[in-house]
Amino acid sequence: MELRLQNADGNDLMPIVLHTFQCLLPAYVTPQSAIHDWLAHAHAAAQTGSEQALAAARLRRAFDRFGCDPERIARRFHALEDFTHQDWARMRIFNLTDHPEGRGLAARMDCFAEVTSQVFASLYADEAVAPEHLIHVTCTGYVAPSAAQRLVASKGWLTTVVTHAYHMGCYAAFPAIRQAVGFLLADGAAGRADVVHTELCTLHLNPALHDPEQLVIQSLFADGFARYTVATQAPERPHFELVATWEQLLPDSAEAMTWQCADWGFHMTLARDVPQRLAQALPGFVAYLAAKAGCTEADVRRARFAIHPGGPKIIEQVQAALELEDAQVEASRRVLRAYGNMSSATLPYVWAEMLADDTVADGTLVVSLAFGPGLTLCGNLLIKRLCSDPQRPTEAGADARKPGR
Repeated sequence: MELRLQNADGNDLMPIVLHTFQCLLPAYVTPQSAIHDWLAHAHAAAQTGSEQALAAARLRRAFDRFGCDPERIARRFHALEDFTHQDWARMRIFNLTDHPEGRGLAARMDCFAEVTSQVFASLYADEAVAPEHLIHVTCTGYVAPSAAQRLVASKGWLTTVVTHAYHMGCYAAFPAIRQAVGFLLADGAAGRADVVHTELCTLHLNPALHDPEQLVIQSLFADGFARYTVATQAPERPHFELVATWEQLLPDSAEAMTWQCADWGFHMTLARDVPQRLAQALPGFVAYLAAKAGCTEADVRRARFAIHPGGPKIIEQVQAALELEDAQVEASRRVLRAYGNMSSATLPYVWAEMLADDTVADGTLVVSLAFGPGLTLCGNLLIKRLCSDPQRPTEAGADARKPGR
């Protein structure tokens, strides 16, 4: 299969590739069953009166009923030590003895600033060559100057342009890649745009919210960080070639998923019918995306799928709607089980998994899909390449590290 990204006139553009995926894990990891225990006791501690012990047992049963079970998410990583103990008085954010909702937004943003600065420093510790563009993606914290700006300043990378792609939620990798493509094409020459995701979803738990919707949300989200490169020249190692991209809003769905700032942190709402709404729209969406690249229905049926694993039901509904085999969606299931939902950082983990997977052969078409507030449905078509096209120049001084974690 030989496809090329095209402009609006149908003419081929310079090749766009994604490579050098780095997935950085937060400092702490806790089994899902232990997190459910912690959450049950946190919700009980946020209540007043003498019934906390009974409330904890009742809430633990509620998490068993509504939450994502350990068979689907085995563990979750988190930057805060708070989730490793139940001494509420010494917790950085969840000092529930004094703050039933957890500390306010200012304390959470202080934590975000500290952790993201550490993340950028770690991801670029051995990097001597400045990218032309650095795009910082997050929906879980805002500080200015950002960690991306501080990194560029500390490195003396005065020609690197920093762009912030914020508050889009789980689908944000797609707009970030689209920005990178636009920047590189506008520059009109070989170049490199780095994309860095820093998501600290667990900062925004509120133990004072006990409704089933919030129990579902609190059982899904984790922290995660990722970096990758969008470039116009292919490296001599596994990478993806970008051949098509598309995005659309679903009608009459604005309130189905929201992500808003509150006094205590960021507040998410999630309607129960989101998986069904997405599933109904997907066949037409994927058909249009494939047609943009000149792919046939047979090409799509043979493809692997990188589905943002918003939760088990999302994967199940997408698989059913598109009539996919288990093997076609296995990478998304593996990432969800190993890490949970890390918002926008999750799909880069899936891509890294597929690049490192020997069963995903050279030339495999990958259909990527993600979703978020709007409701917004995003997708792209990628082709896995094991090395660069011998007819094209290779990237000078390419980093030789193996893709993936």
